[in-house]
Amino acid sequence: MHYLIEILDTGNRRIHQITDAPFIEVICRTPDKTDRMAILLEGTNYDISPAYCVRFYLEEDLICEGSVLSVIPHWEDTERLVFGRYVPFRFFTEVVAERHAGTFDGAVTRAYMNQSIDHIVRDAVNRTLGPVHYGIDHTAFPEGAVREYRKFISRKRPDNELQIGGIEHGQWVGANRIDLTGAFAKDGDTISGLVVDGTPWPDIRLMLIDTEETTRNAHAIKRHPEVAAWTEAQYLTSAYKRRADNAHAALQSLLTTYGIEAIELNPHRDISGAFDDRVDAYGRYLALVYGGGMCFNAAMVELGHADVYLYDSGRYLVPELELKDFFSYRALSTDTIQPVPGYLRHVDLKAGLLESLTALAYAAGGYVWSISSEGTVSFRSADIPNHVFYVDEGNLDAALGLEDSDLVNRIVFLGNPIEGAFQKTYDQTGSIAEYGARAARLEYYALSRLEDADALVAGLLNDIAYPSARGHLFFPHGNSQLRVGDIVELRGERVRRYIRRISGEWADRFADRVVGRAASIRYEIAGQHVSTEVQFTSPLRSVESPLTFIVRGQPGPTVLYQFRLDDDGVGTDLGFHLD
Repeated sequence: MHYLIEILDTGNRRIHQITDAPFIEVICRTPDKTDRMAILLEGTNYDISPAYCVRFYLEEDLICEGSVLSVIPHWEDTERLVFGRYVPFRFFTEVVAERHAGTFDGAVTRAYMNQSIDHIVRDAVNRTLGPVHYGIDHTAFPEGAVREYRKFISRKRPDNELQIGGIEHGQWVGANRIDLTGAFAKDGDTISGLVVDGTPWPDIRLMLIDTEETTRNAHAIKRHPEVAAWTEAQYLTSAYKRRADNAHAALQSLLTTYGIEAIELNPHRDISGAFDDRVDAYGRYLALVYGGGMCFNAAMVELGHADVYLYDSGRYLVPELELKDFFSYRALSTDTIQPVPGYLRHVDLKAGLLESLTALAYAAGGYVWSISSEGTVSFRSADIPNHVFYVDEGNLDAALGLEDSDLVNRIVFLGNPIEGAFQKTYDQTGSIAEYGARAARLEYYALSRLEDADALVAGLLNDIAYPSARGHLFFPHGNSQLRVGDIVELRGERVRRYIRRISGEWADRFADRVVGRAASIRYEIAGQHVSTEVQFTSPLRSVESPLTFIVRGQPGPTVLYQFRLDDDGVGTDLGFHLD
């Protein structure tokens, strides 16, 4: 099984590629926990320092990424237990790196009225800063480019057309006002020579994307710090220059073949209502460009000539445009946020994205969520397992049972204390009859409607009112397909439920199956040998302690409500008043 360890310095320069190490241990866990990598390297002649980036790939897939915490050279004789035998080391370097819990957990501040849960999830992801995103059903060019064009058509109206003689008002300008006579692609992400309403425009910088530079300029050095030490001649013969030329040619081809049907300037506004990201530091207009029924920005990503680029972590993107769809245009993709039949009457999120996803998954009833090492959010029903393994084939070691350490079957729920305050006690009677009453208090201020609380607590009790799944699955020759959050079903002649099942357990979703969810995956590597061990949790559980996790970032009751112009509840007499 092929693996690769990459080590990058703080300038993002790759300084080491390791494909054969005496010992590597990688532990990936749920997003509320810390991932950890421990690496033993032969010798001590390594230029590695704390804060360097470590990436672990297995079969070409990124499994884990983290920052170096410690680097410890050893110069004495020692022995380490590796796969059941002690291996002597005379000189070696020990490297420990971690991906901190809460990676991708940006803040979400938004209220939703009568919205489906999958819509809330998608919107919350679009509002979260950084590269966290979702996947959409996408194959290849021009599917994404056409998708973005159709989204533009749906928001294009006569009343939001760009003014004549300026860019302070309006959003888009059509082909009837654009003169392309002298227009050309300046590079892979910039168009020059446009004339609008008879007035020459500055260069148009295609927003949300970034391509290689045609010269060794400051941006080329920012993208690839190693070129700072190169000569101009070295850069001109590099792969970076070739990719830049290919991107330049691709954008020119789009422009020549399809022309420009419309230009949509960045519609983001500041708190005063003025557009605040239409002109960049170089005086270029930032825009989405459309031609031939396609969005050129998306097309450049689909064609493999551009990266998705979030200026200032995406702070100036308009969430309603759902521009994080662009992440799916990089390759073959599927929908990672499944439709949810239910909706919420009123939810006011003021917490981290991960806490919000946990609450929304329980409110959806039988849904779970996870997030990949690259930031792709999955939000789906737990009914269908990701993997089915037969444990009678002699190549697996499996165990899966139950543990009664964190069971809660009675929840005293308190909703928002300012708007429609209420309190209600919820019981899971079947669990209480079997295990006795085990109560907990949940003060969750995002909800102010009783029916929304009913949905959330019902989902919680379907999980935490029963003993949690515990066990493991061991692959002596490794497994590169499993990911944290995957639902696993075990089958085989000897696999069956040995513990009495209670009616209603996990909402009876897995009544005739032995099912668990991957809570942690541990990879051990010695030389070229890879083994994989999976630790299980309950199939409906996305984080270790959901009751405490969903409220860890919520504000106190004294700062619950502040007047927000972006709130769906403004003006609906639901507690939003200026008096």
